[in-house]
Amino acid sequence: MNGLAAACGLVLAALVLSLVLKKDAPVIAFLLVLTAGMLLAVRGMELAGGAAQQFTTLLAQSGITAGLYRPVCKAVGTAAVVRVLSALCRDAGQSALAAKVELVGAVLALSFCLPLLEQVLALTSDWML
Repeated sequence: MNGLAAACGLVLAALVLSLVLKKDAPVIAFLLVLTAGMLLAVRGMELAGGAAQQFTTLLAQSGITAGLYRPVCKAVGTAAVVRVLSALCRDAGQSALAAKVELVGAVLALSFCLPLLEQVLALTSDWML
């Protein structure tokens, strides 16, 4: 948690510095914020990797198969990536591109969940008979 707090402090400092530089050097301000955002994203992914390993271990101990939770994890990951990417598009003034990114993300999330839907339908059809 200490590393994440330090990364958030770095992002806050970069944000304040970018606001100061924005008027005189907008390119440097943008690059500063972009670099700070990337550092925060890398730290967040490191933390998410550890959490994902613990999550997988807990699910394996409970006897839940990967076929039940992997599609949901893929859909959640897709949603996170699409949200960040569409926000970047909107920040760049490309709202039409952001809408297309969100549409493609929704289709991808649905396609990731199709195997789960197949399992649910198979389970309910077996139960109904």
